[in-house]
Amino acid sequence: MSDAEPVGRGEDRDRNSRSTDKDLAVYDHDPALVPELARLADEACEGAEGSHEASLRVRRLVKGVDSTIGMAAIRELVITFAYSVAPRPLGSTQPGADLVPLQGPSVPRALREANDQVQSLWIDLASSVTHPLARARCADIVFTLRLVKGREAAENAVQGYLDLVGGSLQLHEQGDGLLRAWGLSQAVGLTSLAPLVSTAMLAMVEGALSRHSDPHVVVQLLDALVMAQRKKNVKSPDPRVDDLLDRALLAYSDTHTISDLASVVRRRAAGDRMRLQHANEVEVKAYLNDADKATSALIARAHLNDAASKARQLGLPDLEAIAVSRLQSAPPVEWKSIQTELKVPNSYFRDFLRPYRCADTWITALGAWFNTDSPSGAYESNMATARNVLNQSIVARLATTILFGHDDLPKRVLSGDDEAFQHELVRVEMIGIQIHGIMLADALDLIKVRFGIPPLGEIEECLTAAGAHPAFCRTLAKSLHLYWVGEFEAAVHLSVPKVEAAARALLLELNEPMYRVAVGDGTGVFPGLGALLDPLLENDFDPDWERFFRAFLLNEGENVRNLAAHGFLDEVSRETAALALRACALLVLITSTGPVDRDRALVKAALAKPTLVLPRSWWQRTVSAVRAARRELLW
Repeated sequence: MSDAEPVGRGEDRDRNSRSTDKDLAVYDHDPALVPELARLADEACEGAEGSHEASLRVRRLVKGVDSTIGMAAIRELVITFAYSVAPRPLGSTQPGADLVPLQGPSVPRALREANDQVQSLWIDLASSVTHPLARARCADIVFTLRLVKGREAAENAVQGYLDLVGGSLQLHEQGDGLLRAWGLSQAVGLTSLAPLVSTAMLAMVEGALSRHSDPHVVVQLLDALVMAQRKKNVKSPDPRVDDLLDRALLAYSDTHTISDLASVVRRRAAGDRMRLQHANEVEVKAYLNDADKATSALIARAHLNDAASKARQLGLPDLEAIAVSRLQSAPPVEWKSIQTELKVPNSYFRDFLRPYRCADTWITALGAWFNTDSPSGAYESNMATARNVLNQSIVARLATTILFGHDDLPKRVLSGDDEAFQHELVRVEMIGIQIHGIMLADALDLIKVRFGIPPLGEIEECLTAAGAHPAFCRTLAKSLHLYWVGEFEAAVHLSVPKVEAAARALLLELNEPMYRVAVGDGTGVFPGLGALLDPLLENDFDPDWERFFRAFLLNEGENVRNLAAHGFLDEVSRETAALALRACALLVLITSTGPVDRDRALVKAALAKPTLVLPRSWWQRTVSAVRAARRELLW
């Protein structure tokens, strides 16, 4: 012992160490200790509000008492009451509840992981305990693990759960116990006990409705009664279930509860149009009431969107019209922006603009602009970044994300990990697009500063000489000219539709089946850009550029294509115009003239590497060669 250590500290440490060793000791069953363990279990359950409380009380009861039971046995008794009765999902074909966890790894130790010594303890306790909670728990474990033959354990468990009704347990635990008792009685055919369980369930629902409380218990019990009475061996469903369902729909104001109850009614009243319509209307009106009570314009719009969506789903056009009208006239949302700084080294911009500063003609500079990489960046790298963000963000996994479109109208609710990942991927891509939009616009502006605005005819002639389709080249030339004269909106509206037209032309050249033939009175049409990108990918189109088109043009991201087509693109920046021109130029410049019959492999090669080197005159090539020789001589 150290000189500075207080007297007795070493002995205390040894005692604590021995206690810990006892806690970790393997339980060795001793039937002689069962009466004392049973007494302890009954005492722990007396007045408890739940099985977990009984589990905690076991240790408190033995603390400070000189007991011969041993800590290993106490630990097993604590674990016995640490299991839970978990109701099955609403609408389950086998209504009831389960004793969990049944298999591990888990905390507490899973039921099936108990060794034969612990199982022997449970068998002996089941015939020794007297409190209803202890009887229900021990008998239920014995039956669940099939530790004894016959159905006596199931009968004892059901009787124990019935005896718990009206006792000290919280109502939701009593309700879960009745669900478990119902499932057990149905599983083993306890015809004498099943009516008692059903009566107890109805009485519990009646009491909860009278108090307008415990909606979870009401929903779970009514759902079990409805699903059970839909079985073939039930001759006449109990009319009290219908009455209680109708009362429950009007007893609660919580939308989640009303939605669950309405789904129960729909399962119960198949074919009864009046009752179905009433339940559906109550559910939609609950969403409308939530919108009335909302203090935030954003939350109100979300509730109105839910109401309209649910009304459409349930076939209630009148309520859908009301919800949509209110949604359109709802108060404006006060959006708050979260600003973050992203530092891009100046060298990044300098390196990007170097070809435009060094170019000897506007044709050379424009050729460099047509050979820039995808503004959204590398697809594989962006996916890795998106996965890292989602893996590190708890908020991104737990929060519900609602996307809003034009005029503050809800556009989409993200659900599931896949949609969350796609949303994060587009967000990462848009960061790259915004940065490259600045650089692409700077490059076009630098061409104008150095060489002036090239004549429209010369731009068109230069593009056509590259072998692209003349009509497409004419549009691209006009769009570039509009950009240089400051007509950004006109440049976007002219260039964006040609992206889809050029994609369609390339697929027709590959003879890909795209056309949607007329059916009945319908009209045959070509699909939109979103549907054209998949066959392009199948023909080796660069995935980096495909992702740029989706993130910039389609509704997965900026949705520039649809906003421009429907007149919602009010203010167009030079960056947006430059990006639209780059998207247009990418596909336009790898199209071909009508008479040209290119090999399929040649078209696929152009899609895989959609770059272009503009042709130069003999004089331009001579000047470039002289300048290159001069630079070599100076070095």
